[in-house]
Amino acid sequence: MPPTDPKAASKVIRVVISEVNPGAAEGLRTKLTEQGDIEVLGFARDGLEVAQMACQLRPDVLLVHSELPGLTGYEACQYASYAAPEVASVLLVENETAAILQRALRAGARATVNPNAPAEILQQIVTEVAALRGCTGTVEYELITDPKRFPVSIAVTSAKGGVGKTTIAANLALSLARKFPDDVVLVDFFGQFGDISLLLDLNPSSTIADLAHFPELDGELVESHLTRHPSGLRVLASTGGDVQDAKATAAMSVQYLAAMFGLLRRKYRFVVFDIPPLLYPASPYILLRCRHVIVVSNLLDLATIRDTAALCRLLEASHTPRERVKLVANRVARRNSFMVDDLEQASGHKVIHQVPDDPDTVVASLNEGVPFVIGQPNSAMARSITELADGIVSGAL
Repeated sequence: MPPTDPKAASKVIRVVISEVNPGAAEGLRTKLTEQGDIEVLGFARDGLEVAQMACQLRPDVLLVHSELPGLTGYEACQYASYAAPEVASVLLVENETAAILQRALRAGARATVNPNAPAEILQQIVTEVAALRGCTGTVEYELITDPKRFPVSIAVTSAKGGVGKTTIAANLALSLARKFPDDVVLVDFFGQFGDISLLLDLNPSSTIADLAHFPELDGELVESHLTRHPSGLRVLASTGGDVQDAKATAAMSVQYLAAMFGLLRRKYRFVVFDIPPLLYPASPYILLRCRHVIVVSNLLDLATIRDTAALCRLLEASHTPRERVKLVANRVARRNSFMVDDLEQASGHKVIHQVPDDPDTVVASLNEGVPFVIGQPNSAMARSITELADGIVSGAL
């Protein structure tokens, strides 16, 4: 059962019972109400009235006999489930079989029960199905129903090293964390030689490789392996050069990574991956799952442009939707050997954002362990990454 609010759990459960002949359901009402936490709002005389009372009274639970005049109990459950989806229906059947249960569930009922069952069984069924409404008070319900809270997954990758991918990933995650404190996590998916911890001046006690040694994952376990940056950003760090740990990370199965991915999305508004291009068997899974796949390239040499174009084609061949691939040109300056148009023509993708060439700012932030969006927020680099973050948040990208 989903978690429930303690206050909601103590409330009286409101029930409507179907009753073809007046007084026929009195014994059922007595069984349900003998402890005082269940209230019968009324009796529906046929299947149509069951669905009507579901709409009019909005009870917590409908107890619906399978055989009713007009609409059958199955049809009544079906119409009630559409007309009042928050109302839970329980079908009353004297002969509970697997076939009847399947038919009831297909009709929208949440359970079946014999109307002649002992009081404690009837009360338990009603209490359990009523508790299903408790999910509306959970964080997960808000994540599902509020578009402003939909989790956003971002992969930052490149065709080769040295183009500024990790610098952009770290500063982008920090920029998001400044807007959404304690609601952003950055995953350094490099099993070896990942530099996120260095850029953020962190000394993590646990890494993604440590997490990979556990046979199963849960939310608390994943959370215990995250390192908190002073900004509120959470970081799942890499191994920093240990070969065996790198192998453990590389050996993560898609199923294991899917569990980790799902737990992070359940907890955090933004999940940012710094990821090498299709290096590990699980890397394509991350790229496929992310809403934004930011491909970073510079305009300094033909090899980088050629490799970036090849990576874009490989992403599409790996079933990453084309619209999710977001090409970012880094170190853009007039003195570049190539222009943005050259990168666009080679890759077949529009450049959605340009980051200026400012090596002094970048090198200073690396040496100090203070990313420029924090240490130099008024720099051209910081403003550019902030604009990128704003585009992601607003949905403009």
